[in-house]
Amino acid sequence: MKNLQNIDAKICLTAAGCLIHEGQVMLVKHKKVGAWLCPGGHIDPNELPHQAAEREFWEETGIEVSAFNPDLPTATDGSVYLPNPILTNLHWVSQDNYQIRTEGKSSTSNSKLWKKGCEQHLSFIYLVKPAGKNLDFKENVEETDGIGWFSLAELDDLELFGNVELEIKTAFSLLK
Repeated sequence: MKNLQNIDAKICLTAAGCLIHEGQVMLVKHKKVGAWLCPGGHIDPNELPHQAAEREFWEETGIEVSAFNPDLPTATDGSVYLPNPILTNLHWVSQDNYQIRTEGKSSTSNSKLWKKGCEQHLSFIYLVKPAGKNLDFKENVEETDGIGWFSLAELDDLELFGNVELEIKTAFSLLK
């Protein structure tokens, strides 16, 4: 089950925003996974990935952000260039869901954590910046068990989900 490219795994699309301000990154402690990560969540139907990152960030923190890329050009022909994710990550979120479904025990999942039946997440990670001047956050207690600003040095003291530390370090390096 280490193969992440199982053709029959149910992949849910997600997006997250990485907000860095004055040498610190904002993280939330996700209730479902019990670990710290950048605010984010599932992409809704007909929603662009960067819009999902912005929406999810606001829903989890109360801070309005906009996804961006340094030096993103402005189109001159009436089209628009959209921000690209800084990283795209495929990871397991519920191998149990996969095993139950593929062993024929159920065609859908009864997982308490992943009610959408997610087995893997394809996550688009974006750099985001505040859309306004207000950086006062309000924790969404339905989805998170904590929220805060952290320096790179403080990451060692946190229980981080998956490759979050690598993602944050990548974001810091792109903003230098």
